[in-house]
Amino acid sequence: MAIVRCEKCGRPTKHVKPPGYSEMTHLPIGWPETAAICGTVGCENSGFVWLKQDEERDYQKGQRVFSIHTQTAKVRVQ
Repeated sequence: MAIVRCEKCGRPTKHVKPPGYSEMTHLPIGWPETAAICGTVGCENSGFVWLKQDEERDYQKGQRVFSIHTQTAKVRVQ
């Protein structure tokens, strides 16, 4: 499942086991004014989307909608 982390908090493999996330980040629609907020506890920065390696392959094939684990991101509402 994809994970959202801001530039400051960095790549998710620092704390997520098992690793296996792509080296590439992706900007969520509307970034930086996006609802994709870093999932690090206490952080409310706009985040980048990190895809698992198999999701990265799907992205390269054109897929653009990915699930995120409910505890890895927060949602900003208007």
